[in-house]
This record gives sequence, C-alpha cells and structure tokens, in this order.
Amino acid sequence: MSPALRIARKEAGELVLGLRGQLWLAVTTAVLSGFSLLLVGSKELSLLDNAQVVYDMAGLVTALGALLAVIAGIDAIGGERERGSLLPLLLAPVPRGSILAGKLGGPVAAWGVMLALAAPYFWAVGSTGQNLVSGMVALLALGTPVVLGFGFLGVALGAWMQSGRTALSVALTGLVLSASPLLLGPSLRQSAIGRMFDAVNPFSAALNGFDAVIIDSQGATTQAGHAAVAVAWLALTAWAAAAAMRRVSR
Repeated sequence: MSPALRIARKEAGELVLGLRGQLWLAVTTAVLSGFSLLLVGSKELSLLDNAQVVYDMAGLVTALGALLAVIAGIDAIGGERERGSLLPLLLAPVPRGSILAGKLGGPVAAWGVMLALAAPYFWAVGSTGQNLVSGMVALLALGTPVVLGFGFLGVALGAWMQSGRTALSVALTGLVLSASPLLLGPSLRQSAIGRMFDAVNPFSAALNGFDAVIIDSQGATTQAGHAAVAVAWLALTAWAAAAAMRRVSR
C-alpha cells in the first residue's frame, strides 16, 4: 500500500469512525432532521414548491460538507503542529505530495458519508416532486469540487498559519462570505456586484447549477460553465495546498 493510501486510510478512519466522526454525524443528522421537520411541520414552509425544497436541501448539504472539509483540512496540518506530531510526519521518507493526498482522505470519506446520509432526507422531502434524481446528480457533480476545494483551503491555511485558531477564523470567514448566496437567493443577486461575485464564487456556481437543474429542469450536462468555476476553484486550492506543503517545516 502506498504512503498516500496509508495516510488517507488513517485520516478517514479517525474522521468517520472516531469520536469526531460520531459527533459530526450526530450534528449533521440533527441539522438535516430539523430542516426536514421544519419543512413538514411549518404551514408556510410546507407550501414551498417541491423543486425549491430539493434546491434548498442541496445547498444545505453543500454548506455542511464545506464546513466539515475546511475544519478537517486545518486540523490535518495545523492540528498536527499543535499536537507536536507534524515534525515526525514531515521527517518521514514520504513525499510532501503523498502527505497532502493522504490528508485529503478524511474530507473525501466524510463527504461520501454525508452524501449517503443525506439521500434519505432528499427522498423524504422531494420524492413527490420532480428532478429529485437529477438534483442529487448535480449535488454530486458540482458540490464535490466545491467541498474538496474547501478541504484543500483548510490544509493550506493550516500549513501557512502557526495558530490553528487564526486559520480557523480566516477559513470560517471565507466560508460564510462564499456561502452568503445561500441566504440571499438568486433574485437578490441580480445587481452588477452580485453578478460579478457569482461569476467567481464557487459556491454560487454550485447553487446556480442546482437552480438550473432542479428548478428550471435543465439537463445536468448543460452546466459546463458552472462546473468550470467549481473545478477551477478545486485546482486553485489544490495548488495553494501543494505550495504550502512544500514550504511547511514544523
């Protein structure tokens, strides 16, 4: 087994099967359950169009995945530094690129588990409407590069900054800013500034793709522009994480 796979297996096991895994699984389940019950129990929200409900669920799952990925990414390097285990890892005869690839194993595994966990909730709130399956395909195709990009961002910040708290503060600020379109909605982002922000924001690209597929019933294969923004985000953050890993020393 390659060093990258060994590290990825360790990271995935700790993040999914360990105490942290139990905690985030419980939190994710509580959030998704609360959102679903809110949709069912609230008289006003229960009148929402079914496609709108599926769209909201896709945005929520993407936000939860990005939050978990950026925290796990910071802990992968910054946490190792604060626990005193980063230097032995860097001194091991393992290429920095293999360490980076292995460290992303935790966020990848957690995102896969989150998608599987969210599937029953999608069915519960959207099985009577349209575009449920295509919406979940869009979530997989557009949400994955956005979420993994935040994982790479977390690794980069954890490597660049000596303080894990500072890295976490910067990452959460960036995530809140990026995910702000989830609260504003498409109709409130039609100004010139809003359109420019959407053009470069990977989270907006994912949400606009969800909107086109789920609400407007466009084909998932027609979202090349939105996918390009999400993939560019993933490539940029992967480059930043690789550059940070080459320079980190302790």
